[in-house]
Amino acid sequence: MTAPRGLLATVSSLIATTGITASLGVVFWWVAAHHASLASVGDGSAAVSAMTLVGTFGMAGLNTALISHLARRPRSADADGLLSAGLCTAAVVSALIATFLWLAATLAGGAFAPYLHSRLAAVVFITGSALTGAGMVLDEALLGLLGGGPQLWRNSAFAVTKLVALAILAALWHDRFGAPLLTAWVTGAGLSLAVAAVLLRRRGVRLLARPDWRALRRLSRASATNTWLNNALTVPELLTPVLVTGLIGAANGGAFYVASTVMAVVTMMALHFTNALYAASVADPDGLAARLRFSLRTCLLGGLAGVPIVVLAAHPLLHVFGAQYAARAALPLEVMIGGYFGTVLKYHYVAVCRMRHRVTGAAVFSTVTCVLRVAAIVAGALAHGLLGLCVGMVIMECAEGLYGTPTVLAALRGDRAAAAATAAPAPRAPRTQPAPAR
Repeated sequence: MTAPRGLLATVSSLIATTGITASLGVVFWWVAAHHASLASVGDGSAAVSAMTLVGTFGMAGLNTALISHLARRPRSADADGLLSAGLCTAAVVSALIATFLWLAATLAGGAFAPYLHSRLAAVVFITGSALTGAGMVLDEALLGLLGGGPQLWRNSAFAVTKLVALAILAALWHDRFGAPLLTAWVTGAGLSLAVAAVLLRRRGVRLLARPDWRALRRLSRASATNTWLNNALTVPELLTPVLVTGLIGAANGGAFYVASTVMAVVTMMALHFTNALYAASVADPDGLAARLRFSLRTCLLGGLAGVPIVVLAAHPLLHVFGAQYAARAALPLEVMIGGYFGTVLKYHYVAVCRMRHRVTGAAVFSTVTCVLRVAAIVAGALAHGLLGLCVGMVIMECAEGLYGTPTVLAALRGDRAAAAATAAPAPRAPRTQPAPAR
């Protein structure tokens, strides 16, 4: 069956985004690995993960809530103002959370977050958290309106500018806590948003429009449930590098982060497919079964090719960054990639729950598995170091995928049954038909 064109076009843009950002991301960490110590890379990667985690909380679920609204009413009068209000809210909330984290780290004497060792580092971290929260909302909010194009533009600009900034800062600024890495990352985030604003203006979308706070308040309920779900999904992935650095040392943290970056090149495809699946199904609810089937088939087949490649190439891939990285993280990477298929099934389960308006149920599931995964990671790290941590993580990923499988299969069967049941009656107006003007 031919893949739905809208879904395929969006996914193609997202895959291109992943290809560019992953390739330049590997170069970024390669430059870092050859200009800084392993411990500095560990602290810098922990800072980036913490900043991304803060930005994820700061999004307040607006990324998913705005996908639905903008997809249904792409050129409504409040669209630009609503998007602007969402970006401002994400930036402010992220900055407040980052400030709280800095204060907590200060009270803890610096051991909790060594990358916040100075006021300058704190300002960079807080600014970067605000830019990260706004950027992540922008990336996903426009999927239903403009597809994956804006995300491709912004992330390409982000990948290039942060790499250039790192090359300059690494030569001029030597800091054992990874400050040049964090500053380069933040510089890229800021410049990428400026590039996105210019390019989107040419497409008729004004990021600098006057914020429409009233329209944003109408999304508060959807935003709250999506905040819960999104945070529960993201916390384990972003918290893990921080836990590795805190539990088994900065050197292991640096090795783990580089290994997880390599793994993300494979797993990101599943995330892109499910994001595009949700955006396309909101804009056009018909044909969900075809999209879901195509997405599952492509992700699973991609895993059959990608997982063996990662297993076979783990040591040489990590050796590119340095012998220390290969020695510490090659076997853990080979173990981690075993959770790919569970991750694919989990992402599709969550996408089906969103489309079936079962966000609360998915949030409860994700919260329980978040707690269990963090517990498994901590237990594995304390018992057998980096390898034990990865084993605990893979066990939980497989369990999550098995839990979501019946729901995904039921969605495929249910859509077939619904299509057969509604084939006989007289045709009705499509659900995507615009409402009459009032």
